[in-house]
Amino acid sequence: MRCPRCQTETEAAFCPRCSLDFNLYSELVALRHEVVALRVLVRPDTAPDVGKIELTAATPTLASGQVPPPLPPPPARAKAPRQVPPTAKPRAATEVAVGQKWFLGIGVFVLLLAAGFFLKYAFDEKWIGPATQVTLGFIFGALLFVAGEVCRRRRLRGLDIALAAVGLGVLYLSVYAANQIYGLIPDPLTILLVLLVSAVGLTVAAVWDSRALAVLAFLGGYLAPILDTSPKFGHLLFFSCLAIINLAGEGLAFLKRWTQLYFLGAVFSWILLFIFWGNLESESSIDAFGFVQFLFLLYSIAPFLRSLLRAGEERIPLIWVAVLNGGLCCWKSAELLHSAKMPISLLTVAYGCLALAVATIVWRRGATPARTWLLVQGIIYFLIAWTVIFSTHWITFFWAAQCVATYWVAKEARDRILLRGTILLGLVVIFRFLIFDLELELGGFDQYQQTAPFTGGLLSRWITGLPVCFFFLTVAWLAYRVGKDPLQRTVSRWFETMGLIAAFGFFNVEVYRFTWQFFQRAQLSAYSVLWVFCATVLLVGGFIWNRRFYRIAAIILLFITVGKVLVFDTAEVAAPYRILSCAVLGGVLIGLSALYYRLAPRLLAPAVTPPATFEPPPQPQSEVEPTG
Repeated sequence: MRCPRCQTETEAAFCPRCSLDFNLYSELVALRHEVVALRVLVRPDTAPDVGKIELTAATPTLASGQVPPPLPPPPARAKAPRQVPPTAKPRAATEVAVGQKWFLGIGVFVLLLAAGFFLKYAFDEKWIGPATQVTLGFIFGALLFVAGEVCRRRRLRGLDIALAAVGLGVLYLSVYAANQIYGLIPDPLTILLVLLVSAVGLTVAAVWDSRALAVLAFLGGYLAPILDTSPKFGHLLFFSCLAIINLAGEGLAFLKRWTQLYFLGAVFSWILLFIFWGNLESESSIDAFGFVQFLFLLYSIAPFLRSLLRAGEERIPLIWVAVLNGGLCCWKSAELLHSAKMPISLLTVAYGCLALAVATIVWRRGATPARTWLLVQGIIYFLIAWTVIFSTHWITFFWAAQCVATYWVAKEARDRILLRGTILLGLVVIFRFLIFDLELELGGFDQYQQTAPFTGGLLSRWITGLPVCFFFLTVAWLAYRVGKDPLQRTVSRWFETMGLIAAFGFFNVEVYRFTWQFFQRAQLSAYSVLWVFCATVLLVGGFIWNRRFYRIAAIILLFITVGKVLVFDTAEVAAPYRILSCAVLGGVLIGLSALYYRLAPRLLAPAVTPPATFEPPPQPQSEVEPTG
């Protein structure tokens, strides 16, 4: 036997020169042939050509003297056809869209016009009696639905929906003619027929999975109370019809995930309610109030219960509709309650408690968007309640306290959207505190303009003003303690800045009131002394807590104070107070300079990083245990 590697002749099972195992080599060659054959069978387009495999000149035999079986011929490889990517034809796509959808919609509209004109012409010419005309209209509409079903079974796409839409319009027009033109049916029966036609349209839309037909059925259902029965339509039937249609819309929107029905239901309900509002009578105000609460539950609370009724439901459709609907419910409820303070406050508190209760239930199922936006709604309702219940200063007090509560809930829920909302709420509170409570103006204080005395409402101002500053700083401290989360750091910096601005503005206003009542000539000097004192407190705090932000703010405030003293105090203040301003400012600046000289080594020292600990590499263990 000749060795395939070194071409040495030998009769042994091993090559004496290169130590090649002939049996193992034969098995490897056979295995390679089998792998190539399998690859050709599985993927003929990518398998290597077996004919190109270089084999040795001599094939060794096995130990038993048998020769490895020959490799079967590979099957013929079929060349895969080259797939040419389809070229996009935007003009053709636009043409098809126009031909399919635009022509379909315009055709349905024109056919509805033709049906309406035909009915009017038949009414004017008196071809047949009124009852027969209305009956024929109902029969014709039903036949159009049957024709649409036939087209659907024959897979005539588009034509089935068109026929069903025309039939639905004919049915609505027949109901309109029976009630408005001939007066053949009373209002309750009209409502029943409208609801029946809407139910037929919605059922067909659900079975055919046609969103357009469902929208058309809802439009007819919402317009029917206005077109079919006004102006003699009773308010009880009006609210009952709208309630049934809204419930059907919500149910179908939930089952089919058609968010358009949810949006259209809320929009058309409020449009019809505003139209009806002008004719609202005193005896119907209770029904209107109940319907408004029904709209609140249906469009501001019920959409968020999807995550409870359907597993894995995370997306809440059209959240802004729920928030806007809640605001409209508060507004119209206040009008119906004649702006009475106690009922409105109880209603808004009930709104907030209900939203928070549902949010708590959703919270137990995990972190979902429903929980976040329910909490947002609850926060808004409580803000409205504090506005209704309390006076000006106490409104800001409770708004600031709600900032603390909102941040705590957001931190416990680990809700980043709610954390950003806490910053937005803080900005609203600081704006109200500075502009409405402190009555600050961009032009600053006018020493010649009369203001409220310092002693008037002193206790109320300090009880409500100082806690507002404290609430801001509390949120900043809580966010600072959380850790190194960038968003928490952002919340801490924002509320820390707002708290310092609120405290600075509050003390400036109090100094303004005090000097106006007791020392008008020392008003500008008093500001300088206050600003120097605030800068000193900030600077000392910056040294104690190692806060560079405090120190930079103090330096900026000191430079502003120096400019004020040199420009205004030396020119407009009497000599004794001028001396006081310069003396206090100069002495404080010298003292702070000495403090900087003393603490300069600590401020300029580089940050000390902990030395890296050196761990020696593990010693390799000997495989031979030492003998004792």
